[in-house]
Amino acid sequence: MKHKFFALGAFILFALSACQQNGKGSGNPLDETNASTLAGFWIPIDFCTRSGKAGSVLKAMNNSNKPYAYALSFNASNPDSITCYNGFETWKMKADYRDDTLEIKNAHGNLSIYLVYDPKDNKDLTMFDGTSGNTNLNRYILSKAKVLNGYEAFLTALNNSMMSGSFRSAGKGGGEVRFGTDGTIKGNKDFDLYQLCTGGDCAVMSDMDVITLRNSKKAGSDQMFGYVFSTKKDTLTFYNLINQNPAEKGNYAVGSVAQTYLKTIAKK
Repeated sequence: MKHKFFALGAFILFALSACQQNGKGSGNPLDETNASTLAGFWIPIDFCTRSGKAGSVLKAMNNSNKPYAYALSFNASNPDSITCYNGFETWKMKADYRDDTLEIKNAHGNLSIYLVYDPKDNKDLTMFDGTSGNTNLNRYILSKAKVLNGYEAFLTALNNSMMSGSFRSAGKGGGEVRFGTDGTIKGNKDFDLYQLCTGGDCAVMSDMDVITLRNSKKAGSDQMFGYVFSTKKDTLTFYNLINQNPAEKGNYAVGSVAQTYLKTIAKK
């Protein structure tokens, strides 16, 4: 373990030293080439995996760390900046390329975040974020999802880890309900779309994950539920959420069970 922290500390010192010694910024002629090579939406796959194993986005955040951004994108036409996505905002940051290291300047105040990658074999990016006092690592991979923006790419991966699959509604006459990686629901008479909450206005509970269900054919049909997976992830329970004071934002409590789903094991 000591060797791990020594290597991590050595990298941070190297990165900081490189920034001080190299005065070049967006004028680097390799910027456009690198941005073109990295073109696309990059997502923090390890965070998605952690969420899936825990059955909870909140646990993945609280037990490890929340990535600086849920998605990153690069564009050769604007090589000196990087677009960052979260669930409720999109923003651009200045980016400098130095060999195999990309610096996101002023990510937190005047502090930078670093991405390390192999320019010849860019299968993943490793983000080193030491702006909080501790150095957090997050591995990003290039999304293959055919989507319009980075957050949708992230949700596709998160859905695949967390929700994707078939369930059977508990109780008499319970039919099969399928949650797709693309955020669709099949088999539910009231809703045909879902979105897992990762922050923003839907984050109305501090101790329970939240999911929003909607009917694409009905305006204003959005409804939030709390959800909990069993330890083995074979049972999924939705809870009604009670807004105790509609005049105050985020004043919610857990109500009764809305629906219980049992995981369907696919036949081999």
